[in-house]
Amino acid sequence: MSVSRSTVRAASVLLAAGLSVLALGASPVNAQPGPTADTTPPVVVDHYDKGGAGQGPSTPIEAQNSLMAAAPVLTRSQVLARADTWVGKNLVYNGSGAFQGYRTDCSGYASMAWKLGTPGLDTTSFVPGGVASWLGSKNDLKPGDALLNNAAGLAGHIVIFDQWADSDHNSYIGYEFTGSGVHHRTIPYPYFSGHGTFGPVRNNSVIDDPVAPTTPVYSGDVPVAGRWPGSSSTTVGVFRDGVWGLRISNSAGPADGTVSFGQAGDVPIVGDWDGVGHSQLGVYRPSTNTFAVRHDDGGSTSLVFGQAGDVPVVGNWDANGHAQMAVYRSSTNTFTVRHDDGSVSSAVLGQAGDVPVVGDWDGVGHAQMGVYRPSTNTFALRHDDGSVSSAVFGQAGDLPIVGDWSAKGRSTYGIYRPSSATFALSGAYAGQADTVFPFGNGGTWS
Repeated sequence: MSVSRSTVRAASVLLAAGLSVLALGASPVNAQPGPTADTTPPVVVDHYDKGGAGQGPSTPIEAQNSLMAAAPVLTRSQVLARADTWVGKNLVYNGSGAFQGYRTDCSGYASMAWKLGTPGLDTTSFVPGGVASWLGSKNDLKPGDALLNNAAGLAGHIVIFDQWADSDHNSYIGYEFTGSGVHHRTIPYPYFSGHGTFGPVRNNSVIDDPVAPTTPVYSGDVPVAGRWPGSSSTTVGVFRDGVWGLRISNSAGPADGTVSFGQAGDVPIVGDWDGVGHSQLGVYRPSTNTFAVRHDDGGSTSLVFGQAGDVPVVGNWDANGHAQMAVYRSSTNTFTVRHDDGSVSSAVLGQAGDVPVVGDWDGVGHAQMGVYRPSTNTFALRHDDGSVSSAVFGQAGDLPIVGDWSAKGRSTYGIYRPSSATFALSGAYAGQADTVFPFGNGGTWS
């Protein structure tokens, strides 16, 4: 899904709208139902790009037992991080080959992601060997689980589940090793038609990640910034329990407009969802990993992306005139972007405790990543050549904010100080003095 259309920070026209996000149900996990038969008629497909392409010989039962005994406890993010290490390495599918001790086939790859003993189990062995159990339904799937066709040899296949690609659970993003290489891509549920019968399974040793706060914990308004209609530069605002108060100039004064969108507990997001040339409003709901965006006509659309503990980091990642959804996973310090075609890409930046920031640091016309390190009040900004520049700005307890404050075509940093409801916006790159003014926390916001 290409997320288009979202929230409005209008200067002259700010419309009120309520947020309605699809509630996602989940069925209890059952023990051994097995996969649901694929009733889709077989079609002629490229077997080198999809499905299994042969596996190594079935592991003897005594070896299976030793591999199971070696299975460690992993968190879901650790499984995904391990799976990601083989993406982009141009590995050749070969059931008789090995990489890092694991067979270079679909089941060897899944064994590696689950950190089983080398060389790995095959598709017939995960459930009988006690490593995995069948799940009751697709709604039980969590990151790090898998879709398994437990047939032998060429007929079998396994995909590591990352996340749902749509709110209706009709497609998902998964990691798989096929004849054309290791992929991290969008796949129709349960798998491409014509490749056998698949069902959801869970590694019995994989546990949920601890849930981290999605935003710094403090009492008060959440700072936001965007280029609202009628303004040529980025200006600020605040989000308070589902109500936005927006300024069209970076100066003290009451809100120039307010709009209702979201609810208490939501994380505010800002982007040009529809390619309209100005910022629009949106929220990320951590309880359901749902992005909901508001369009200029007051309507809204939603997308499920991410997992518990993720931080939303939307931006114009594809340089195509509108924003794409993305998340920052603090447990692995990883930015993961969902592109318009449903594919995803990721990059690692930062360390434990960092807060992600997104902006166009170099005026290149697309989003670039960065982090703010609260322990040292340091912004670290990554450039397209891989280099990182840094600047110290703010003090303990400040919250980072980013924008093109001087309409120079480049983003720079700023902070919001909740203790005094004060914005401080850096003028360094524009050769100007910093802009400091009060707004928010019940002061001059309305």
